[in-house]
Order: sequence, then structure tokens, then C-alpha cells
Amino acid sequence: MQASTVGLKSNDAGDATYINVETQLASFTIQRDALAAQILSLLEGAEFNNRPITQQQAKPLIQQAQTLLAEVQAFADGL
Repeated sequence: MQASTVGLKSNDAGDATYINVETQLASFTIQRDALAAQILSLLEGAEFNNRPITQQQAKPLIQQAQTLLAEVQAFADGL
């Protein structure tokens, strides 16, 4: 929300800030959706097929999620 507001308020020639912000947000969304799909697959397997989620499966996904959150926060803070 913070980043999008900055992009909308910008008066750069050619809407450069707006385009940059929206492009980066779209990239974050793609990354989030891909990660969410992996997590959902594990959760559905656990719920409907009685497949336990191992630490070996969960840890990299947790790390990816934390990294993505940090990247989004750093982007927003840098605007």
C-alpha cells in the first residue's frame, strides 16, 4: 500500500516512479503466488492425503517467505 501510494503521488516525467513501483509490485506478486502454490500443495497433501510436512520441506519455504517479506519491506522503505 505504501509503495503504491508513492507511485501514484509521483509527478515524474513519463510516470517513471509509478511504472517502477508497479513493475516491482507485480514481480513481488508473482513470487508470492509461486511460493503460496508450493505451500498450498504441501498443506493439501497433509490435509487430504495424510502426507506429513517434513522440516526438510518446510524450512526452505519459510526462508523464502521471510526473504520475500524482507525484500518487500526494504523496497517500501526505500521509496
